[in-house]
Amino acid sequence: MTLHLSAVVAGSIKSQGDSCEIRQFRHTDFSKSTSPVVLVDHFVMTGPAFAPHPHFGISAATLLLEDSTGVMQSLDSTENNREIRAGDLHWTLAGTGIVHAQRPAGEARLHGLQIFIDLPDHLKSLPASTSLLRAWEMPVIQTTSGRIRVVSGKHAGWESPLQTPEPLLILDGWLRPGASTLVPLPPGWNAWLYAVQGDVGVRARHRCKGAVPLPKVAGGDPDFAVVGAGLAVAASAKPDGEEGVLLLMAGRTPAHFVLIAGPAVDVRATPQGAGLLAGHASLEQALAAYETLDVEAEAEAQA
Repeated sequence: MTLHLSAVVAGSIKSQGDSCEIRQFRHTDFSKSTSPVVLVDHFVMTGPAFAPHPHFGISAATLLLEDSTGVMQSLDSTENNREIRAGDLHWTLAGTGIVHAQRPAGEARLHGLQIFIDLPDHLKSLPASTSLLRAWEMPVIQTTSGRIRVVSGKHAGWESPLQTPEPLLILDGWLRPGASTLVPLPPGWNAWLYAVQGDVGVRARHRCKGAVPLPKVAGGDPDFAVVGAGLAVAASAKPDGEEGVLLLMAGRTPAHFVLIAGPAVDVRATPQGAGLLAGHASLEQALAAYETLDVEAEAEAQA
């Protein structure tokens, strides 16, 4: 057996006052590995919700979904002040340390995912950097089954221009009722799949061709899961197995899903980063740089 599906997970609901609601999924919530994904927050934000905060040794990606309205301002200690709009992806390579804050710029309803990706040890010492991929730069695959945006990585002959430290696939897809699509999963990769809207059936095929279905066991079909709106599932591919395939199927209504997949990272990070943050010289410098930039941004806004 090449692919293993986890149990379906509901995540936990968190609120930041009246301005932000989050459905949070931690890697420890799943019975199978989600590495390199450490944590994912599905958020709806209408006002400032988070104070400036640090990250270290990971990447943090903010994907604004296409139904977002208004603008998200991203301000960080690398002296980048960016405006993120509906459909965009903002990538933060925290590396040796970064301080940032992301908040609505004026009236907005920001709907999206914040994704925390672990880095292997040899990349944790990279200097912090950020990049912004606009929605119009992402390849869009339109078929009779639906529409898939290739946010990161390669899929079905299309490749996103986003440069990531390690290979990473991010798909933002819509399926018509009853339609399906295939997503290959290479050996040693894990995938995290989230249903934003509708029901998504997930069938694990252990080979691209000729796989024999597993026998039914007590408690259900180990090769199949139904992921309802607001739920997630993980899939793991054995490092020494063949390339497997995830068959994604919509139910009776349109389904909106986000899939994130990449090669597993051995060392597990926290959402903030690996190791102790307190007293870390590079983070102290990052905080000072952020505070300087924040003051300049406030002055420009008032001018």
